Amino acid sequence: MNEREAAFVDAMSHYMGSYKLTPMAGRLWAWLLICEPPEQTAAELAESLQASRGAISGAAGFLSATGMIRRVRRRGDRREYFSAPPGTFDAILRGVGVAYTRLVEITEEGLAATADRPERSRARLQEVHDATAFIRNVFPALIDQYLGDRVTRDNGEGPAPIGTDRQPPGRTEGVGPGLTHRSRPQPPGHAPPSRSIRRGTE
Repeated sequence: MNEREAAFVDAMSHYMGSYKLTPMAGRLWAWLLICEPPEQTAAELAESLQASRGAISGAAGFLSATGMIRRVRRRGDRREYFSAPPGTFDAILRGVGVAYTRLVEITEEGLAATADRPERSRARLQEVHDATAFIRNVFPALIDQYLGDRVTRDNGEGPAPIGTDRQPPGRTEGVGPGLTHRSRPQPPGHAPPSRSIRRGTE
């Protein structure tokens, strides 16, 4: 592991640690995203990350349970091999929609159970329901678009890689996410400018 790779591994460790996750899990996942060969034994990982076998085992257990890495055994080899092959993170992204669907269902049960309460008493739960319902409705379509664009790009049929100069859906240059010039909130009584004002030429 060179100096820049080590900095990347440490950055991922700090990132996951900031979300109350195990920093070692961040180090392990980061290294499995860039290591060669892609499949590593626990001993190899412990050496590269300068960690104990126990720390590697604990982090691997968490990452494999969440689907972020895979662990397999080879015929005739008692050792376990760990990897983060292409496609693993795609499966996680697709699973997000399922998770939010269940959360929407639970919050709907809560709203039904408190239907006789004043609106202000239900506002907290209503906020959670509305936010999760929005994500549930929007996120799967975004993931499908991302995966479709990536397949097109990988086949040499698409534009530059995602994340360069392409605007996300519903965004216009110079306008915040999710807002177009038409949908940007305006004060009461506001009228859109005429064509001549917008163009500044007529």
